[in-house]
Amino acid sequence: MSGLAKQYAQGFDASIIFDSPELHNLRVINTQDKAELPIDFTYMDGYLRSTQVPLPSSVMFPCTCKPGTTCGPHCECMTVPYYDEDGLLCMDVARPIYECNSLCPCTIDCPNRVVQRGNPIEMDIFRTSFKGWGASTRKRIRRGEYICRYVGELISFAESELRCTKDTTYLFDLDKEVPEGQVARFTVDARVYGNVSHFFNHSCDPNMVIRDVYIGHMDPRLHELAFFAVRDIEPNVELTFDYDPSRVGTNAPSAAETSTFTCFCKAPNCRKYIF
Repeated sequence: MSGLAKQYAQGFDASIIFDSPELHNLRVINTQDKAELPIDFTYMDGYLRSTQVPLPSSVMFPCTCKPGTTCGPHCECMTVPYYDEDGLLCMDVARPIYECNSLCPCTIDCPNRVVQRGNPIEMDIFRTSFKGWGASTRKRIRRGEYICRYVGELISFAESELRCTKDTTYLFDLDKEVPEGQVARFTVDARVYGNVSHFFNHSCDPNMVIRDVYIGHMDPRLHELAFFAVRDIEPNVELTFDYDPSRVGTNAPSAAETSTFTCFCKAPNCRKYIF
């Protein structure tokens, strides 16, 4: 960490995780203007659960591999694998991902522990010419590679409805497992607490996709949100995903946000609005 990133980190709230592997690989670059990163933003690695949100159900099931080994074709969790032999997402996987958990006898090197191992990619938060802040990577990312999670405050849907009327929002409903016609019970708000995904912008032709991931529990209300590359991404190319619920399924910026926002992604297939 160097330059503006180091100065910025020194001004963070005391609750920041300074030994975060992501933060040590993060730079802040602004060659456009004199704007500074939001001073009220606290960098964190996981969910900050509000008192309105229960602890996830502790129901878990172990895999059947031998202690001290890694899961392979013989293990039931690898019958229809989520990842290939290189740890890349099988792109035909649209279903939720259930990674091995603390009850499983396999080691952290298990091929079914991709998201929980993390991926300390060298990232830049940079000032764009017309979209505010954005984020990019300093290394080439392969198609299917895990990038990071979307984290922030975990709040009730009722609270998210109140917040979206007051300020620019970074709300993400955990509604993948919600029956059609019903609303999510819980929402992730990354406006004040979050990681580099706070700075991911929208594109109508995104280079990332989000998948639901279960790691330490199987509670369908409180899954993790993980970003994966949908194509090879070269260094210094902005990281983007599609905010529109109709384009990325039900996991999308909160349904409580009803305003239409103009899109500036300039993709050939740009639909001229974000959501």
